[in-house]
This record gives sequence, C-alpha cells and structure tokens, in this order.
Amino acid sequence: MEKSTKEKIALGLGLIAGGALGYWLNSDKGREVRSEAADKANEYGKIAKEQADQISENLNRQAGELSAKLNDQTNRLSSNLNQAYEQSRDYLSKTGDTLKNQFQRTASNVEGASEDFQAGINYAIDNIQRKARELSKQNGSR
Repeated sequence: MEKSTKEKIALGLGLIAGGALGYWLNSDKGREVRSEAADKANEYGKIAKEQADQISENLNRQAGELSAKLNDQTNRLSSNLNQAYEQSRDYLSKTGDTLKNQFQRTASNVEGASEDFQAGINYAIDNIQRKARELSKQNGSR
C-alpha cells in the first residue's frame, strides 16, 4: 500500500473511533463515567491541595523553629563575645596598672640606689682626702 492510502485509512479509523467515543460519552452511561471522572479529579485535587497545605505549614513551622534557634545561637554568641571583650579589657587594664606600679617602684628603687651610690662616692672621696691629708702630714713631718 501506498503511504497516502495508509494515512487515509488511519484518518478514517481515527474519525470513526472519535465519533464512537463522543457518542458513548454523550449517552447516559458516558455522562455517568464523565461525572465520576470529574468527581474523582476534584477529590484528588482536594487531597493534593490539603497535602500541599500541610507540607507548606510544616515547612513554615520548621523554618520558624530554625530561625528561632539561629537567633538564639546568634544572641548567645554575641553575649559570649561581649563578655570576652569586657574580660579582656579588664585584664589589660589591670595589667597596665600593675606594670605602671612596678615601673614606679623600680624608678623609686633606682632613685634610692642612685642616692646611696652618690653617698658612697662622697664617703669614699672624704676617706681618700682624709688619708691624703694624713699622708701629707706624715711626709711633711719627716
């Protein structure tokens, strides 16, 4: 058979099948089947909508819980960082005060040592001068 003949036969069979199906769907039994199919489609649509709503509610609830947990953790982290900052600041302040006091004591000790050293030098000079005078007297008397 030729290709165009096959196409004509297929078209004819499709028209016959379509007409028969249309006639049957317009019959009482066909209307009943269409009504049942529409009812089932509506029922499945409602079920799908309910499930989609439930999934949406669950996702919204879980997102809210996750957001609350993240906010809580963020607040705790912020609090811990602030506390660490304050402790570090206090520690550095106390360390600075301690170093300042130690430097002041050291400066005072150095000042005292300098005075003691000067007094020792003066004492040594006095002793040397006294000895020199004694030696000078002894040498002059000879």
